[in-house]
Amino acid sequence: MSEDTSMLAEQPQAQAPRASKSSIRKTDEFKMQPCSWSFHLFFWGFVALLRAAVGYQPHSGQDNYHGSLEKGAYGGDFEAQRHWMELTINLPVGDWYWYETGYWGLDYPPLTAYVSWICGWASYYIVGPESVALDLSRGIEDLNHKSFMRATVLVLDLLIYGRAVWYATYEGDRKSLWTILIALCQPAILLIDHGHFQYNTVALGLSISAFSQMVKINFSSCVWGGFFFAMALNFKQMTLYYAPVVFFYLLGRCTAGSRWRWFFPRILWLGGVVLLTFCVLWEPFVKYPPSNQTPIPNQLERLEHVVRRIFPFERGLFEGKVANLWCALNTSPLNIRDRIPTETQPLLAMFMTSVLMFPSCWKVLNVGLDDPSSVVTVRRHWVFMLWATTSCALSFFLASFQVHEKSILLAVGPCTLLFWEDPVFVEWFSLVSVWTLYPLFRVDRLQVAYWCVVVIFASMVWFRHISMGQKKIDTIFSDTSMLRKIPYLSYVGMIGLHAAQALIPTPSNLPDLYEVLWSVAGCGMFSIAWLATIIKLYYSSSSGPPTILKTKGD
Repeated sequence: MSEDTSMLAEQPQAQAPRASKSSIRKTDEFKMQPCSWSFHLFFWGFVALLRAAVGYQPHSGQDNYHGSLEKGAYGGDFEAQRHWMELTINLPVGDWYWYETGYWGLDYPPLTAYVSWICGWASYYIVGPESVALDLSRGIEDLNHKSFMRATVLVLDLLIYGRAVWYATYEGDRKSLWTILIALCQPAILLIDHGHFQYNTVALGLSISAFSQMVKINFSSCVWGGFFFAMALNFKQMTLYYAPVVFFYLLGRCTAGSRWRWFFPRILWLGGVVLLTFCVLWEPFVKYPPSNQTPIPNQLERLEHVVRRIFPFERGLFEGKVANLWCALNTSPLNIRDRIPTETQPLLAMFMTSVLMFPSCWKVLNVGLDDPSSVVTVRRHWVFMLWATTSCALSFFLASFQVHEKSILLAVGPCTLLFWEDPVFVEWFSLVSVWTLYPLFRVDRLQVAYWCVVVIFASMVWFRHISMGQKKIDTIFSDTSMLRKIPYLSYVGMIGLHAAQALIPTPSNLPDLYEVLWSVAGCGMFSIAWLATIIKLYYSSSSGPPTILKTKGD
């Protein structure tokens, strides 16, 4: 075995500190027997049934409805995903990113294109060739094809996101089981993926798999984590929201302790795997030229075209009424987008995002420098990784360029897995996140699904509080009387805006009044959430009973 290879496996074998008898008794109170097949059947059946029930509701752009009777580009994300299946199975790979970009042109990274190709052929054989006929199938929304499309989201959700959450979180006790249930019943994720229609859970599942691998003892797991994260980046470009934290944590792991002699071998292993993954996924789009372009673009021009499709900087600072800083500052009389030159806006967004994400990146760099040597330190790294990725995703959502309202799911994903660390914060942040998406759900006619899923989620959280019987809950919102009021004031404000919108007609001279109020209020609450994650990273200890987070098989 070479020195480089042995380096990946060689790690300190320090044992976890012996827990006191009282703490062992406290931990054992929550231990369970291994889950039986009947329990798995009930658990996953409930999770699948909830997703299927949401899937019976309208999807984005159904019947070409966009919140009014005005007609624009047909459909929405549902039609976009269907169209990508259509074009990938009918066109040579070199044409995928060049074909009629004005009609839902492919603008996601290569792994999404390959998944669309697989789903397209499945639709061809299961639903029929007419469901993916080139150009002729545009706007198809019959029941069979809609059911097939919903099924693809459900299957990929459970296989990738569900599996990742289970294996990263389940520890054989009721605590972890509640965390998994809360994660799989997140209202924002359910309504966006299974209502509005997207495949966000694939990217979230790959990201969670990456994080859980990176914090393990052996550095070889970090290499696997790098592979999974490269796959996530190549499925949905918005997973770049996690990239700074991932980079600095892995940099810390590469330089951990006094092992500077391992720095370059570790960097080479890690960078080599990530680079190879990108090369394999991107190679066809660089190698094969488009058939409809004259003159034929060279390989560099092909690569540049795909990158521009995925990152359209010309679209502007933001779209719609997203609950971030730029949209909130664009209200009258500030109108910040009109006051800042268009060419300066991306640089300003980059600067503000860097400022907001610096604390989380600095923290995980220092955490990574302390190699995990036991299950206790693995647990510590895991908790810090989740808080840091939540914080970094919020930084991008609040201040980065070209933010969509659905990107808040990137903060919701890792935050949900912190349910047992701070259940009050996770519950509050989950409800705030889905609340800020309500204007989008109104456009999609998902109001009934919205209220049903929110009530189910809130009931589950309430039942968890009752069943676990904890008298005192450790939360960021319990330090002062003012902090304790934040969740309650938020709930009152959110319900109040719902009531106002239902009872008070929108003024004719302010047609976007409620959307703006949603945006400004949501921005304020997300800013509080970002600050809370920083406080958790720097001023709260990551305590709790020892866990059995997987550290074997590296």
